[in-house]
Amino acid sequence: MYTVKQVKDQNKWEDFVMSQEFSPFVQSYKYGNFYENKGENSWIFGLFKEDKLIGGSLVVSTHAKRGDFLYLPYGPLIDFDNEEALQTFFTKLKDFAKEKGFDFLRVSPIVEDNEQNKKALEGCGLRSAPMHILAETSWILEPEGDDQELIMNMKKNHRNMIRRCMREDVKIEKRTDDEALKELNDMHDVVAERHDFERFPREYINKEFKEFAEDDQAVIYHAYLPNGELDSSSIIMFYGNMGVYRHSASLRKNNKLSTSYFIQWKAIQEARERGMQYYNFWGIAPDDASEDHPFYGITRFKKGFGGFNKDFMHCHDLPITWKYWLNWSVETIRRYKRGF
Repeated sequence: MYTVKQVKDQNKWEDFVMSQEFSPFVQSYKYGNFYENKGENSWIFGLFKEDKLIGGSLVVSTHAKRGDFLYLPYGPLIDFDNEEALQTFFTKLKDFAKEKGFDFLRVSPIVEDNEQNKKALEGCGLRSAPMHILAETSWILEPEGDDQELIMNMKKNHRNMIRRCMREDVKIEKRTDDEALKELNDMHDVVAERHDFERFPREYINKEFKEFAEDDQAVIYHAYLPNGELDSSSIIMFYGNMGVYRHSASLRKNNKLSTSYFIQWKAIQEARERGMQYYNFWGIAPDDASEDHPFYGITRFKKGFGGFNKDFMHCHDLPITWKYWLNWSVETIRRYKRGF
């Protein structure tokens, strides 16, 4: 017999999330706090068997003109082979969403993208969503071995870039202060305008970073050229068993010194030093993507460090009201415009 109820003990939930094969920081209660700081709401729903927590998810609200929905970022964390447990969980969430006046549920499960898991979601009434929210095709490295082993598993170009930065005395600083956050955002503005893409809002990055930086789970890496100029910056998350390459910007002021490569090298080393099992480079383009795909260029950069491809389940929706179909239409058009 399974029951679903809200989890109030934050430490109990953190322990559960960190026990997962991939411990996603977006399932931490802190990510719920981040959403609340944006003016939204958050809840943690746990799946229990005989009072033992065996599954669940952080659930956050999103309000938009095209429809309000509940979102489970990389959730739910449930055994997808357990049909009864999955059905019990989604029945409870659907009833909760109706009670609170939401138009649909949206999930991005951090489970293998295969037919069996798709059928499990479809059996609970979910359907494929028009757009992704979190990375679904990710590039992941296991930061094992000494420096020499890690570097030799990279592509030759990446090894050369890193070694040149070492020789030329590129400096890396680890920071968490407001000024460093402003500098990263300022660079982000320049890069977004230069390459004509829509960046994460400054307020979004700031609030997300500060929520995790308090517990040393988010760090800003600044890379400085030999003349002291700030050239690139990245936010790296260190949560549970996984480091995550989250936000970054690079001005590329010196064509011979690719400082963004050096930042990644330092972040990989720190993930290893923290005893983490994985370093997640986040989203890449699918293997069959054309050169027009928005992630085509960054994919070559990420893959060059070594690692493996991991395909997580595509975003799925559970429609509740007619407004879901309005949202579906808007997002379908938006997907084509963005080139996905």
